[in-house]
Amino acid sequence: MPGKVADVPDANDLVRLSLGALDDPDAEEKASDVASRIEDVMLDKKGKIIGYLVAAPTFAGNVELPEDDAECWLQWLTPRGHCVLPTAFEAQTTTSYGARVWRLRITGTTRRDERRQYFRVPWSLTIDLEIRRDLDTLHDDRQRLLKDSGVYEALPDLPDTVAAQALNVSEGGVLCMSPEPALPTHLPLITRFTLDSASFVIPSRVVWSTLRKVPGTLKVESALAFDDPGEQGDQLRPLLFQAQLKARRAGLEARGH
Repeated sequence: MPGKVADVPDANDLVRLSLGALDDPDAEEKASDVASRIEDVMLDKKGKIIGYLVAAPTFAGNVELPEDDAECWLQWLTPRGHCVLPTAFEAQTTTSYGARVWRLRITGTTRRDERRQYFRVPWSLTIDLEIRRDLDTLHDDRQRLLKDSGVYEALPDLPDTVAAQALNVSEGGVLCMSPEPALPTHLPLITRFTLDSASFVIPSRVVWSTLRKVPGTLKVESALAFDDPGEQGDQLRPLLFQAQLKARRAGLEARGH
């Protein structure tokens, strides 16, 4: 095996799998990461790891596979921190014991990556924002923040619910457009939406909200963060990953690839 054990994952290690350009946080071809596991390693004649068989992501319904040689990344945690390894998708296959796996070829070297961002997937869908009025039930520190930022004062003038249109969705939040008024920063919300028949009801907060000129009217663009992304992340993450695979394939077909 090349280098230290921590330099690359080994058989049975838990990893996360992502698709696309990891270095570009705004890349449209980047997909949400999903949990996976190293099922087996591929070695060269000198015993160096040159590729992996990883547990294929599991989704309901039809599964879109990456294009041949599509850029994929393995991510895992070590005592040194969060590590990533570039690979390329070669094929989906089935092992002798019936496990569905993706065969990945290593294309670079491991590096430590301290950024723990969430991948954003362009997705147009209707979301309902319920403005929370039970602020006194929140933690004392959060109540002080809401008072200092003027949320308490703004609350009486806000509607109970806002119908919005999501522009993109991530495991950590939503970017959306809605009618006026703009929403106060830190405003607590309950965000409701449905993806592929799966319903989500997620406590959230406003990160920022601003007016945007749209032909013929003014709209409000708001960035919302989920209070606890991990709470429904396991359910949301594979849906985002699958949606991005489909979007990426559609984009490649539109460009004639």
